[in-house]
Amino acid sequence: MPRRAGTGPRAEAGGGAMREGYGTRAPRAEEAGQVAALVHEAERSQDPTAGARTPAEFRAVWSRLDLARDARVATAPDGTLAGYAQVDVVRPGRLHADGYTRPGHLGTGIGAALIDWSGDRARRLAATAPHAGAPATLLHYVMLDGAADRMLRARDYRLVRVHQRMRRSLAGPLPAPRWPEGVTVRPCDGTPEELRRVHACAEEAFADRYEGVGRTFERWSADLVHERTDPALWVLAERAGRIVGVAVCDLTTVQGAPSGEVCQLAVAREARRTGLGKALLLAAFARFADRGVTTVGLDVDSESPTGAHRLYAGAQMAVTATIGQFELGLPAR
Repeated sequence: MPRRAGTGPRAEAGGGAMREGYGTRAPRAEEAGQVAALVHEAERSQDPTAGARTPAEFRAVWSRLDLARDARVATAPDGTLAGYAQVDVVRPGRLHADGYTRPGHLGTGIGAALIDWSGDRARRLAATAPHAGAPATLLHYVMLDGAADRMLRARDYRLVRVHQRMRRSLAGPLPAPRWPEGVTVRPCDGTPEELRRVHACAEEAFADRYEGVGRTFERWSADLVHERTDPALWVLAERAGRIVGVAVCDLTTVQGAPSGEVCQLAVAREARRTGLGKALLLAAFARFADRGVTTVGLDVDSESPTGAHRLYAGAQMAVTATIGQFELGLPAR
């Protein structure tokens, strides 16, 4: 699943109408910082190792939304922000909803209200050109066995996949990567041409993913490339002039300290079962450690057809959160 992408909604509240004094409205552009803080607080309450979201990330997402219609903040009686939700079209027929309730406001009905709003908004989006006339799917990512899980099931959402958030410490000596014969390694230069080559490698590697259809370059770059991105952290493996493996890496903050995030780790089919995936992961660890980072995390499909989850566990990464991917079919209209 895409990072921040990605890492899904945390709408936790009881059913029914919102408590008196609470309301919803569209977010204002200048509230990106407040929304980022709210979302991080909500995520951290369920997984203390969750990476901090930045205002820049929300501004980037909002730039592709109709902010007045595709996002909502919930306000508390004192006017402060108590919840947030958005609906985004990943591609025609595929929509993604995110929702969060700030700790201290659970049980006020915010979670249920935001889930219901996101369903209504997704149906309207699915009925508009170029999406109209075809069935669509709305997906949420939520922590399993919590209130959001129960609310989605009660609304006929179906659990289709389980993802794991994993993390490990970088303290102490790290094993050196062992590269397959003929492979050379370097960082990404960040040029548009290079980014397209990285995207092509990742999309080919993930062609057998659960959803089957990947992301366009435009969507991929919007999800992974932002003002804080440092391509020098990325690890590119080449053989005979072709990129055959990539580790797309980013820096974040966990529990107030710098942390690393492996946003994507992809190995071309022709280079699988050569140890390249493990080498890329260990090289990413080393890049982060060189920056003074003490922990690294990533998200992985627990049913990965390539066994990525086993690779990460073998590299001493431990599961810190289990996230369900829930989907709701939106009939053609």
